[in-house]
Formats: sequence, structure tokens, C-alpha cells
Amino acid sequence: MELDKSAPQFEKAIQKIGITNPESITTKQASAYLTQIKNIPTAPSSLSVYRCISRGPTFKRVGRRCYYTIAWLDKWAAGIEIKIFDHTIPTKQTA
Repeated sequence: MELDKSAPQFEKAIQKIGITNPESITTKQASAYLTQIKNIPTAPSSLSVYRCISRGPTFKRVGRRCYYTIAWLDKWAAGIEIKIFDHTIPTKQTA
């Protein structure tokens, strides 16, 4: 379940992750935000790979460091399709 940004719980949740400035989020904080608040399991290393293949959220580079904003993460997360596979459902057998 995604938190409403206007709710006090949202502010507490981003503070718990360590986000003090929503306009300058590190890769590690972005990973935690996507995983804990947006319910999209994302490792920091995945965000690094996504940057290399131009697949991930918008980011800004300052020197060697990369930063995200909550707005950019939200926009990217809105376009993610999460597929849940149920391994208990039998697959079709081909003859």
C-alpha cells in the first residue's frame, strides 16, 4: 500500500529512510524509498545498472555522485508494471 504524500505518516517514513531533502536523494535512499514506500523492490545496484542502460528514473549527476528527486522517482514508479507469478497454477502442456 502506497502512502499518501499529505499524510503525516509519509513525512515520518521518508525521515526514517534518512531523506532530509526531497530534491536531493542518494541512490541508497532512492532504493529505500522505492522499496519501502512505493512497494517496488529495487536495490541500489539495480538503479546503477538502470542508469547505464537509460532505463531507470531521471537523475542528476554532481561530480561522481548521482541524485534523484521524489518527483522523478514517483514518475518512474508510476510507469512500472509489477508482475506477480503464481507458481501453483499449472502451465499449459504442449503436445
